[in-house]
Amino acid sequence: MMMNKSKWLLWSSLTLLIILIALGIYGIVLYNNLYDSKTAGFDETSRQILSQTSITEIEKIEQYNGSAAYHVLFGKNDANEEKLIFYPLEGNEKSLTTIDKSEILTEEEIIERWQAECDSCELIKVTPALEENEALWEIAYNDMNDDYVLDYKSIYDGSDVHMYRFKRMFN
Repeated sequence: MMMNKSKWLLWSSLTLLIILIALGIYGIVLYNNLYDSKTAGFDETSRQILSQTSITEIEKIEQYNGSAAYHVLFGKNDANEEKLIFYPLEGNEKSLTTIDKSEILTEEEIIERWQAECDSCELIKVTPALEENEALWEIAYNDMNDDYVLDYKSIYDGSDVHMYRFKRMFN
């Protein structure tokens, strides 16, 4: 009788261990696939920018999805000038929007200004945006009412452009 219980416990533990290992492997594969889809096209965009523009170094690439989707590149040219480039993802003819970073508010400056306006809000992310050929900072955050807010400010002076507020329907 005791032998059967110990065998049963051993096989149950072994089965549970195998299931946990399989779930862990599945989780890692799923995470890698999601990450790869999030950064899909970054390598191709980098090659295009480096070969067809004066940019010699790319520091960071982000994606902006608004009325049109863009890869947003932070890079430097031969003269070591920092540039911000909006690379459209749609269409065969790519019309790049290039901005000299010395002319705009930095991400840190826009965050400081935002925190002064909304000190009890929870910042989610700040992304450069391009809407109707106007360069903006998109600030995503949760406000004090726990509403999700997308606040668009001028990339040059931080002035308000427009804001979208989404009320939570479910907790």
